[in-house]
Amino acid sequence: MAAVKTLISFIVFAIMFIGCRNEDKPKNERQTAIQPQPVLLKRKETKKPIFYTERYMSIKDVLVNGHHMILSRPKFSSLYKKIDSSKTELWECGDPFEWLDEKWMKATYGDKSEKSGTFEKYEGNVTTLFANNIEFNTNNHIVLFNTAFAKSNSFEIPSHQIVLDKNTSVEDFKKIFPHAKMEKLEDPDEVRFRFYLKAPADDAFLFYFKNGKLNYLKLWWLLC
Repeated sequence: MAAVKTLISFIVFAIMFIGCRNEDKPKNERQTAIQPQPVLLKRKETKKPIFYTERYMSIKDVLVNGHHMILSRPKFSSLYKKIDSSKTELWECGDPFEWLDEKWMKATYGDKSEKSGTFEKYEGNVTTLFANNIEFNTNNHIVLFNTAFAKSNSFEIPSHQIVLDKNTSVEDFKKIFPHAKMEKLEDPDEVRFRFYLKAPADDAFLFYFKNGKLNYLKLWWLLC
């Protein structure tokens, strides 16, 4: 019995001794001891562009500010709520809607006339819209990209992780597009690179640079 009492006394003494040791520790030291270790987050790496070695560049491959070059009219209105200006005028040499939106054009304006070379009831008027330093054209059914300045817009080729903007230099462009040929212009401060949409058409994307930096991108059609 005496041995049991001695054992109990020893256990009580040990508990009191440990408690006193904890009380002697500074408060911040005790808190530090129970704080979880911070989790180190891995820094997200920026994907490097893949060299673009193709000879042609499709309209479907290029995005402007993350959006496609051809938009439905409702989609366009939801993206560009503020139109800076607009004008409607006759395109005497025709327009790309005649083949890009042929099904709708035929349903709306009738079959093509052999005499005029266009749809029977179509007068050839195209509306140009300006928004966010971008020029668009529309037949009131779809909206087509025309020109955008790099000052406030970016151009992407998602398939190759390519992003071009106002900071893209001529040297950067040559590295990303090794087969692109530079065209000199009348202005010695400007140069241009051309990518045809497909063979054998002359329609093309034109990348204009001024003072060594990307200035604007134009989708050009050979109409006349």
